[in-house]
Amino acid sequence: MKDILIVTDAKKIKVLAEKTRVDILSLLRDRPMTASELSMILNKDPSTIHRHVTLLKETGFVEVIGKEGNEKLYGRSARVFLITPYENDANALVAMDKIHTDEALRLYKIFIEAGFEISNKKEFINLIKKFLSNFESLSRDIIKKLEGVEINRLEFIRIMVLLALINSPKLQEEARRLKELLGLGD
Repeated sequence: MKDILIVTDAKKIKVLAEKTRVDILSLLRDRPMTASELSMILNKDPSTIHRHVTLLKETGFVEVIGKEGNEKLYGRSARVFLITPYENDANALVAMDKIHTDEALRLYKIFIEAGFEISNKKEFINLIKKFLSNFESLSRDIIKKLEGVEINRLEFIRIMVLLALINSPKLQEEARRLKELLGLGD
């Protein structure tokens, strides 16, 4: 399994617009599983799960890592997926909107759990979504060149910090408003 997998292909990204596929990837983050296990946990028909897993495998998000009895054991192909469409494909943009919404909601929950009092949840979510979309758009060319390069988690974090630094002048308004919503001073 790779640490980081960069995905810029719109056809691959639109596969993630389906909630069941995202749920499968989330479950496989914890440990490898068979289609039967995934089916039981997600309360879905085994043939439905098999169809989703097959598509995830064909698009490179999942791989067969062994067998458990008569069944294939599936695992993620990477610990972290960096998903950034290189082209403005409508289906990929719909998928990215769903991904950004989920990420924004997770970030909101993290900040609330950490004790932040966010004055306007809806504005915070929309601002995070806008930031993520703009950040990916501004970083698109650099990320495309990194696709296929073996990157570990520490290098990934450093690359993200550098991309944020490079793009920071263009994202100042979002950053200023986020600081206000989080109650952070200068």
